[in-house]
Amino acid sequence: MNEFYSVKIWLDANSRSQNWLANRLEVHKQTIHIWKKTGKIPHQSKLAICYVTGTNYEQLFGGN
Repeated sequence: MNEFYSVKIWLDANSRSQNWLANRLEVHKQTIHIWKKTGKIPHQSKLAICYVTGTNYEQLFGGN
C-alpha cells in the first residue's frame, strides 16, 4: 500500500506542492521525496500531515 498516494491527491486537489508540505511540517523537501518514492510515511508524520492539511487520519490513510 502506498501511504503517500492520498497525500498526493490532497496536495493536487488543494493546489499545494510537496515543498509546501515540507515547509509546513518543518522537514527537508528530500524527506517528502523519500516518502513519495518509498510509499511509506512514519506514523508521527502522518499525524502531523493530518494537522497541517486539516483532514482526519481516516480520510488520508484509511484508518491504517
